[in-house]
Amino acid sequence: MYRLKALQYGKNSQTQTNSEQSEITLNDIVSNTKKDLRICGDFTLPDYILTERIKQAFQDAKARGIRIRLITEITRDNLNSCKQIKQFAEIKHLEKLVGNFAINDLEYFGQGEGNAFASNIVYYNDDRMVEQQKYVFENLWNNAITQHDKMSILEVGVDPEEIQILSDPHEIRRTYLKLINSAVSEISLIIATPNALQRNYKGGIISMLIDASEKRNVSVNLIIPTYDIDPKIGLLPIDSLSKNLNFKIKSIVPPTRKTHLIKTTFLIVDKKSILIIDVKDDTQENFIEAVGYATYHTSKSRTESYNFIFDTIWRQADLHDSLREANKNLLYSYQKLEEQDAMEKEFINIAAHELRTPSQSIIGYSELLKNLPERNKQYEEAILRNAERLFSLVTNMLNVARIESQTMKLNKTVFDLNVKIQNVIKDISQQTDLDRFDKIKIKFIPIEKLNILADKEKIFEVFANLVNNAIKFTKQGTITINLKREDKTNQAIVTIRDSGPGIDSEIIPHLFSKFKTKSEKGLGLGLYISKNIVEAHGGRIEAYNNYDSKGATFVVTLPLKI
Repeated sequence: MYRLKALQYGKNSQTQTNSEQSEITLNDIVSNTKKDLRICGDFTLPDYILTERIKQAFQDAKARGIRIRLITEITRDNLNSCKQIKQFAEIKHLEKLVGNFAINDLEYFGQGEGNAFASNIVYYNDDRMVEQQKYVFENLWNNAITQHDKMSILEVGVDPEEIQILSDPHEIRRTYLKLINSAVSEISLIIATPNALQRNYKGGIISMLIDASEKRNVSVNLIIPTYDIDPKIGLLPIDSLSKNLNFKIKSIVPPTRKTHLIKTTFLIVDKKSILIIDVKDDTQENFIEAVGYATYHTSKSRTESYNFIFDTIWRQADLHDSLREANKNLLYSYQKLEEQDAMEKEFINIAAHELRTPSQSIIGYSELLKNLPERNKQYEEAILRNAERLFSLVTNMLNVARIESQTMKLNKTVFDLNVKIQNVIKDISQQTDLDRFDKIKIKFIPIEKLNILADKEKIFEVFANLVNNAIKFTKQGTITINLKREDKTNQAIVTIRDSGPGIDSEIIPHLFSKFKTKSEKGLGLGLYISKNIVEAHGGRIEAYNNYDSKGATFVVTLPLKI
């Protein structure tokens, strides 16, 4: 071992060289370490560390909990030695290292040239000098290649990483354009800021991406940040790009706060080449003036890493889009539930009122009938009228329950639709107040026999409801019912046209919804039930206000019997 004699460096420090034969050795540096041991040396150092005494000192240090880091040139010749050292130290690789040095918490032990601390030894324990050498080591460590990567290069045959650092803005731009033009299958690009997007647009980069996707069939995946103002607005031809299946755009989420710290744009071409561009001044409009420096990578491991990062951000954006759509649907469903809740509360209030009115009338007339039997005919008619009204209300509520629970059953038979419409008119004319009926005319001219396969009672209910609605809103005039056969579509079409005030504009969008009515009486269920009955038969129902006169028209289409 080379031993060094101490020379005075400062008041409490020592600087020694091998010519003075001091007692300090590399083993002493290792043994004196309290927390961290840093060693850097050429390709001969690993074999030297594995000599018996040195190796034992390192193993003892490891056992004491010392962190040991070694930077060396890993070669095929020292590869096995490096694997053994890995058991007690962290190792990284740097090409063509010259000289050796070791640093513990308070001491520096170095060699300017030569192998394995065999000559030209320098030692000092000055705090400032030791901290300076620690700083040098940390910079080397941060820029070194991991042992795993270097061993992969040597053992598996992975090509050495190619990294070019570009500082000339003109060269960066040329490389940027060249890579985009060289793309064969895929371009993945993250543009960091709206200003960067502006520069790429003005500089023709966006046009080049569009050309690559349209003319060379290259898949372009572009990621841009999300801000309060969408940076896509006014810059990207969204309408045309939406039709371009090769050009996809996503936004980084969650929304990014505007900051001068977000500067990097990176480009991946064909999953093989990476260009990372850092911006020195994002406020500049010109690419050349804005760009700082760039790094160009072609190593397989680095491109795989950046491809994974890009894919992760892309999937995160996809997930955000899905969540945003789900939240939108959830909000819509919540609003619909609120509307439904309000309508059901209103329905309960209306139903309570509507059911109470005929019930109280029946009770009242029954008491009068009991006390004044001589007027039985008048009271019996009133009781019957209110009982029928009560029955209609209950029937409608039961129908709604069956529709919403999907338990409504159809008892289909074949019958002539002419006859059914005539029965509806006859039944309504017998029930309607005679004085009022004199002011309203129902006009229907039957056509040739028109058979349909349907549920008689439910179809009767549909047309009875539509005609009753027409009478309700027509003070005087004519209600015209037309029936025709449509042979091309094999359908029967029934139109019911009245001369009343028409359908209120607020009601039209919700005409066939539950509890929607402008009438002071009724629950607003008739048209909802009618629509569901017609659709259950494979037909449709629609309504509109008459264009050339007052009133409204309802159209019911039903399939003919095949």
